[in-house]
Formats: sequence, structure tokens, C-alpha cells
Amino acid sequence: MIIKSIKLKNKNNSNIFVAETENGQFNLHSEIIVKNNIKVGQIDEDKFFKAVLESNILIATERAMKYISTKLKTEHQIKDYLYKQGYNSQVVNPVVQKLNDYNLINDFQFAKSYMVSNKNFSANKLKQKLISFGVKQSVIDEILYEVDDFPACQKSARKFLKNKPLDAATIQKLTRHLLSQGYLFDTIKTVLRTLQIEYEE
Repeated sequence: MIIKSIKLKNKNNSNIFVAETENGQFNLHSEIIVKNNIKVGQIDEDKFFKAVLESNILIATERAMKYISTKLKTEHQIKDYLYKQGYNSQVVNPVVQKLNDYNLINDFQFAKSYMVSNKNFSANKLKQKLISFGVKQSVIDEILYEVDDFPACQKSARKFLKNKPLDAATIQKLTRHLLSQGYLFDTIKTVLRTLQIEYEE
């Protein structure tokens, strides 16, 4: 196999080069080029494609690190991001494993942080949101075990009832409103009983 040329891919990133061969163009990371002493001319094909894979893993890792640098992400989100960048499982799986090894992906911490940031969400709504982020059911169960829906449901009910009478029509509308937010009917009934006692007082 012959490498015809090796050129910098992007002036904004001095680490990524493009190697042009008779089989097409391939990205190479500067660290892998130096490590494998890759240069223009004849090269063993297996050695070259091993270097391409190593480069793609390194480049994808750097992209993933940048992606998670501003905000916590789940393993599912990172995989989805890398697949959309055009990487295959040969690259994505080692990258995710590496991030897991360094504890840079932690679905439990993500779920915990999301729950704290959304204290007004019902347990049901939290569950649906976490599922959409790809959080595993076992993690969701552990997180939701700590959630008490009553305070948030009561707060939402009081907000809805502001300057309204607690009559049958309003209670019906309030019940539908709270159900739409994901609160369980038993929780809603408990909240309504508490509010009715407060109104009577």
C-alpha cells in the first residue's frame, strides 16, 4: 500500500491529518503518526488501517470530551452523538469504555442532577424524561425511590387554585391538570384532602 501524501486537515486543529492513498483518504491523528512512524511512501496495509482505527478512536474521544465538557450527558447520548458524527461501533464502543473507565460518564449522577434540577416534576414525568435520555431502568428505579410526589403535587395544586374557589368543577379541572403532569391518582386524592381541610379552616 502507498501513502501519496499526508496533509493537515484543518488549520484550526493541528492534530488531525489526512493521508491520501490509492484506496482513498483517511484521517490520522498526529500522535498516532508519530507513534507508528507513518510517512509518505510504501506501508504495510494492516499497520496503516490499525493506525487509522487508533486515530479515529483518539479523535472521537476528543470530540466526546468536548461534547460533555459543558453539561453532563448519558452514555446513550454520547453514543448517539458519535454515531451521528459518522463513527461506527468499532470506534464508539472503545471511546465509551474509556470515558466510563475515567468516570466521565455516570448515568446515576446525571439522573440525580436532573432530578435535583427538576424538583417540580412528578416521579412519572421524571421517569419518562430519564428514559428519553437513555438512562437504564435500574438507575431510574434507584433515583425514583427517593422521590416523594406529595410536596411537588401540592405546590402545583396551590398554584392552579390561586384565586379560585375549591368547588366541584374546579376540583375536576385540577385533577385533570395534575394527572396531565404525571401525578398518580392516589397522590392527587391525598393532596385534595389536605387542601379541602385547609379551605375549611
